[in-house]
Amino acid sequence: MSKKQPNRLAKLIDHQAFAGSALPQTLADNMQFYIKATNEIKALLVDCLPEEILNSCWVVGLTAEQLVLSVSSMTAANHIRYLQSAYLQVLNEQSITFKQLKQIRVIVANTSTENHVSKSSSGLAAASSKSRKANKNQALSQNTKRTISQAAEHVTTDENLKKALLRLANH
Repeated sequence: MSKKQPNRLAKLIDHQAFAGSALPQTLADNMQFYIKATNEIKALLVDCLPEEILNSCWVVGLTAEQLVLSVSSMTAANHIRYLQSAYLQVLNEQSITFKQLKQIRVIVANTSTENHVSKSSSGLAAASSKSRKANKNQALSQNTKRTISQAAEHVTTDENLKKALLRLANH
């Protein structure tokens, strides 16, 4: 009687499942808890948050008073931090789970398109990776240069700093 072998083309997780290995129960329970909390957050904030932020948003920590969210960009993190009080109010009013929340912490996680499961299309991910490669050789974007120039002209009073900023913006 021969022992059945797993498909050699199967993913690693399939090989592990075939071998009988699984996540420890506490880790599996925590994962299910965070997935459930993520789904609830996304349902509650669907009208508040832009779709791009919702797609990359995951609950990675939750206590009675603090919610920790992971997002994929600094822009998304800043957006959530800026409107934190409004989001807290929505969560407190519309959910029993999040009734006692007092704070939302946001962390930025660098996720690859293969690792994160979201509704965003692979075309969008490919386009963003191409734009990252195109901008790799460019030191500063035009927007950044303009911002530096404006700050140097209108905000900075120190002449040496002003000259250094203008040199930076022009190169």
